[in-house]
Amino acid sequence: MGCWAEAYFWDVSKPVEMEEIDSMEKLDDALRWSVENKQPIIIDWMASWCRKCIYLKPRLEKIAGEFPGVRFYFVDVNKVPQTVVKRGNITKMPTIQLWKDGEWAAEVIGGHKAWLVMDEVREMIQKHK
Repeated sequence: MGCWAEAYFWDVSKPVEMEEIDSMEKLDDALRWSVENKQPIIIDWMASWCRKCIYLKPRLEKIAGEFPGVRFYFVDVNKVPQTVVKRGNITKMPTIQLWKDGEWAAEVIGGHKAWLVMDEVREMIQKHK
């Protein structure tokens, strides 16, 4: 009688496209979703002129595939009213924030090596999930 093993491959690296927040209304909707579903959300505060921001975005979308219950969003700070940027208390970019129950919970400032930023984002999500 032969013996064989089945291998299960779950592609955790399949990217999930982040939704854009381009108004206070969309930010409020995202935060409301977080409260109603008791799940954290990730908001990537970035700018189209910021090379580091552009570099990190597809990597964050890859991480989004690892956390199916968590929604990932991005905000281009140059395309939204300053009231939206002030709500996030953003001073540096990229800033990746975790919001839970409608409130800011944690953040990673992404000015260092991309793999370190990604590790910090994963840890932040695991800690607050």
